[in-house]
Amino acid sequence: MKTQLNKGQSLLMLGCFFGLASAADAAGNGDMAELDEVVVTATRTRAALSDAPAAVTVVNAQDIETKNVSRLGDLLDQVPSLYLRGGALGQSQGTIGTSSMSLRGIDQTRTLILLDGQPIQDGSSGKVNWRVPFVEDIARVEVVPGAFSSLYGSNAIGGVVNIITKQPDKREFTAKIKKGWGDACGEDASIYFRDKMDNGLGFVGGLGYQKRDSYVNDFVVKAQAAGVAGTPVIGAQAISTREGVPAFLVGDLGATPWNSTNATAKLFYDLNARDKIYAGANRQETRQDYTPFNTYLRNAVTGAPVSSGVLGIGGQRVALTNYDFTLFSFLPLQESTTRYFVGYDGTLGNDYLLKADLGKIRRNYNFTLASQTATWDSGTGTLSDTPNDGLDGTVQLSFPAGDNHFVVTGMALHKDSVNQQIYALPNWRVPGYRTAVNSGYNGDSTTVSIFAQDEISATDTLKIYLGGRWDDWETEGDNFSNTAPVGATRYSARSISAFSPKLSAVYKPSEAAILRTSFGRSFRAPTNQDLYVTTTSRGRTTAGDPNLRPERGTTWEVGGEFRFTENTRTTATYYDTRLSDLIYLMQVSATNSLRINAAKAKVRGIELAVATELANWLEFYANYAYIDSKMLENAADPLSVGKRLTDSPKNIVGIGLTAQQGSWSGTLNARYVSHIFWTAQNTDIVEGVPGSYDAHTMVNARVGYAFSRQVKGALAVNNLLDKKVFSYFLLPGRNVTAEIDFSF
Repeated sequence: MKTQLNKGQSLLMLGCFFGLASAADAAGNGDMAELDEVVVTATRTRAALSDAPAAVTVVNAQDIETKNVSRLGDLLDQVPSLYLRGGALGQSQGTIGTSSMSLRGIDQTRTLILLDGQPIQDGSSGKVNWRVPFVEDIARVEVVPGAFSSLYGSNAIGGVVNIITKQPDKREFTAKIKKGWGDACGEDASIYFRDKMDNGLGFVGGLGYQKRDSYVNDFVVKAQAAGVAGTPVIGAQAISTREGVPAFLVGDLGATPWNSTNATAKLFYDLNARDKIYAGANRQETRQDYTPFNTYLRNAVTGAPVSSGVLGIGGQRVALTNYDFTLFSFLPLQESTTRYFVGYDGTLGNDYLLKADLGKIRRNYNFTLASQTATWDSGTGTLSDTPNDGLDGTVQLSFPAGDNHFVVTGMALHKDSVNQQIYALPNWRVPGYRTAVNSGYNGDSTTVSIFAQDEISATDTLKIYLGGRWDDWETEGDNFSNTAPVGATRYSARSISAFSPKLSAVYKPSEAAILRTSFGRSFRAPTNQDLYVTTTSRGRTTAGDPNLRPERGTTWEVGGEFRFTENTRTTATYYDTRLSDLIYLMQVSATNSLRINAAKAKVRGIELAVATELANWLEFYANYAYIDSKMLENAADPLSVGKRLTDSPKNIVGIGLTAQQGSWSGTLNARYVSHIFWTAQNTDIVEGVPGSYDAHTMVNARVGYAFSRQVKGALAVNNLLDKKVFSYFLLPGRNVTAEIDFSF
């Protein structure tokens, strides 16, 4: 029989054994979770999983050990309803660390991503660099779907993904080396150390390095043009665009080799048995390069390579310029993130729990872009440099209020600042030589918040959560252009407030069943880029709107977890989200577009999962997500009404086996993702061509062997069936990685 602890006792426990956090997690990862595992994100306090007011999925230390992990996305490939463009990301295309994702059909700018409780969304665009967390330092990841602005404020429309790093609770030293072949050709290496001393002082430190040679994954496709055919060429392949327009494959943009470094250092000090202070810093940097492009075209008479001109392909006119081979060639592309943090986690008196933290993130992001007249080797261009900062502070007080209430309340500060400069380059290959500032913008957005949640133990089997958060958002900024049209605009400060309530209930009719339901409102504040950026490219100007309103979401859901036998558990959840004031680009003239609050949409779906132990050494799991997303209104793009939202697959299926027998371990899993749309009008219907987003199934396998307690090895094969799949970029073909780990 399990001992029942009240909330105050549970919160004062020193140890938390972090396994799988829910049946949804078990279904996603193959481990049979105990319902009394502890999670923190769903309530902002330590809570038994069985009491969590959401279908929480946890990726824990065992999952991390058994996966072929290069960066955070590799850990999330089996989370129900979570879609990552480009698959597992670690060996994928070289588009630096940023890649799109969606949770329950809601994209990453509307899904809050936290690192130890601090938002890591880019302060300019709202996107996420998935390489920021140092994989060796990740203790677990909690994925909490649903509306959570009531606890976390802006961006938490689709849910919250919280990456929780390790604390120094034991001595650990590891050194890892990984080598990849095929499309994963490259090396990984890391060292990691943590220790807890008798005097209460703890230390964590680590370094990691990754290098990829990359592979050809981005191609040049040209549609036929009206008019008389030009110089006859051979070597083109007749295909179509993703919209079905007849076209020719004429070349590729080369490979995109990259390297990435991570470093972390953290100090912890126990003031007493429960109270501690901590501080630390993390650093991540990625640099990406491009190899020369390849043209597949040859002059039909001389056989010389052809990469520009008015050409004739099979009697059809095709106009090709150098810009077709340099348009998406960013050289060099550099991204770095430095995070500093300090905090206190302890008690105030006998019954109050106090947590206070302050964190600052400094990001740098820059790339060069060739002009339309440039060649691969030289020519004018621009350097886009977008440093931006994030500042977050929280003070949280949690306490029992009588026998049946437990209250979590607090105040929070979030600030985003960005200062973008676009420089003119006489030679786009020499980014250090800048002759002038063409344009730029500055933006500052600050949110001050108060939040409270009451956990009400209505009966022994029913808990009710009632809470809300008040966010006061203020922003100001400016933009300027020193090239035609020359001008500068300063926008006065303005503010908007948002209240995000939420009501949830958790009912346990028996030891074998848990039922959950909730209703909540959420929002996303416009980014500084949405508000203040005005850009001109190829004669078209796109402008932000400093008067944009926050996007809004309303979500309700119902679901449950059911244990049919001791070793078999299932989950089921139905949810419905309504979105309003969505920000889209509206074309106001042939050469001008403006961001406006234009659209309403709905997303509803079903999540199903099952996990079972087939033998004492073998576990099976499977999950299925049905996501029905639809645009309801869109003043910016009326033809998108009735169409699916972008980055929102209709079906996601995960299935897998995990095994542990003696010194051997193994995983075999498959993930199916249905077709997604890149265009709001859903015109990209063709698959199997560059730029398309194909329905696909990826099968991965990994075998590990423990030579001793200190030495382990593993061999992994990604894309086991060698499927050719485009997710805009061509995804990696079958590739192999070998890894050896030393731990002491």
